[in-house]
Amino acid sequence: MESDNSDTRPLTLADIFLEVLEQKAKDEEFKAYVRKVKTLMNVPECAEFLSFGLMNAMGFQTPIAASTIDKAIDCITHFYEDNIEGNSEWTQQYKTVQKGLMREFMREY
Repeated sequence: MESDNSDTRPLTLADIFLEVLEQKAKDEEFKAYVRKVKTLMNVPECAEFLSFGLMNAMGFQTPIAASTIDKAIDCITHFYEDNIEGNSEWTQQYKTVQKGLMREFMREY
């Protein structure tokens, strides 16, 4: 079985999780955000990283390459920063603080 996001990538646990989240969400804004996150799955390292996180959260210890983690963190950080920049209700100073917090969180993760 293959994912919706790629012709070559197999369906992952993260794909299934995001699909369920989107279907169960009642809030349209939340559904739109889930769809944005699903676009991250087009980057193989992000797909592996998100699946890795879900597997570990469920108690299954799975290995992942450090290079995959680095690429996924860069991808997720840029995704988050783009979403921050798109928020017209926040001041530029607040956006800068939020970006810094995200970078710090991802480095610790």
